[in-house]
Amino acid sequence: MKKIYGIFGGNFDPIHYGHINSAEKLAQEISIKKIILLPNYGPPHRLKTKTSIIDRLNMIKLFVKNNKLFTISYLETKKNTTFYTTETLKKIRKKIGYLQSLCFIIGEDHLNNLNVWKDWKKILSLSHLLICPRIHIKKNNPKLRKWIVSHTITNINLLHEKPYGFIFFSKMSMINISSTQIRKNYYESKSSFGLLPSKIDKYILSKNLYKNL
Repeated sequence: MKKIYGIFGGNFDPIHYGHINSAEKLAQEISIKKIILLPNYGPPHRLKTKTSIIDRLNMIKLFVKNNKLFTISYLETKKNTTFYTTETLKKIRKKIGYLQSLCFIIGEDHLNNLNVWKDWKKILSLSHLLICPRIHIKKNNPKLRKWIVSHTITNINLLHEKPYGFIFFSKMSMINISSTQIRKNYYESKSSFGLLPSKIDKYILSKNLYKNL
């Protein structure tokens, strides 16, 4: 069975065990060979983060060091540039080719709003969608729900046999860790022990990040 490449995008403000453990569980569940972390300077469908891209990248680099499962893509880190998922996927496809199976990892909450993304239907012509479960998800609009159902599979083997085109919902358990809560903890001088790696905790404290929310 051929292994899969996964793309995991986000603000990573900061990267924490919710991100890390989810990615590692997905890698085990569907045999992902490499997970490409895709930090965003400022995605068009989300609020801009106050933390500099340099600090967020430094924290990711601390985590990725000596971890062979993960690598970093810098495709969406340029300042004052709007990035769209389909354009980024095209660039990644040029690098890895169109025969390699590729999964774009998103939470179920983002899937629920996928129809507001630019050229959202084209995503499946470039990759699979691998969905992380979330709680308290509102119902999709009927057209989006129909599109999701028509592309959803339950057989993991199909993700390996075809390089793109399917939606797969992970069976992993929820990991309830919030970047918002972690930032609030630092703002209020509370401990985030167990929520993120100690080396990232030390970096945040050394840089006095999140003291001004």
